[in-house]
Amino acid sequence: MKRPLVKALAGAMLLFSHYSLALSSDTEQPIYIESESQHLDMATNTVTFTQDVVLTQGSIKILADKLVVIRPQGQEGDETIEAFGKPATFEQTMDDGKKLHGEAYKLRYEVGNEFLKMSTNAMLEQAGNQVEGNVITYQIDKQQLVAESDSNKRVTTILQPTTKSPSESESQ
Repeated sequence: MKRPLVKALAGAMLLFSHYSLALSSDTEQPIYIESESQHLDMATNTVTFTQDVVLTQGSIKILADKLVVIRPQGQEGDETIEAFGKPATFEQTMDDGKKLHGEAYKLRYEVGNEFLKMSTNAMLEQAGNQVEGNVITYQIDKQQLVAESDSNKRVTTILQPTTKSPSESESQ
């Protein structure tokens, strides 16, 4: 294996190890959605929200131009939420207090599976560490992230150096 590939893999592993668990209570909270307008299709259990849409669920916050909520018949808690924007954004506070921020032109959040898929100019960032790609999937409860490129642009990872505490600096 070539050295740059080894370094890239090691760097990606370091990035992912810094991601903390999401607030465990988030998915147990109600979902609140605010928008300028909404359209409900009772036959398909689909609600479309448009214009300055804000969704909150615990510490989770999604901002979008358009948001579609699909609830399978009789399956409360299994909603699929699709958000569209230029970009739409996703934020969540982790148990350690750090913020996780994501953005893409399309977000798909599967509430019951705690699964987030970001498509088209996707970016996920925490504490200055960042991953960019065409598609990023994030399994929130398992802290598993996969980033994929397209034919025009490669996946990019930016890792911030760890900062030393004053006592560590003095001892060297």
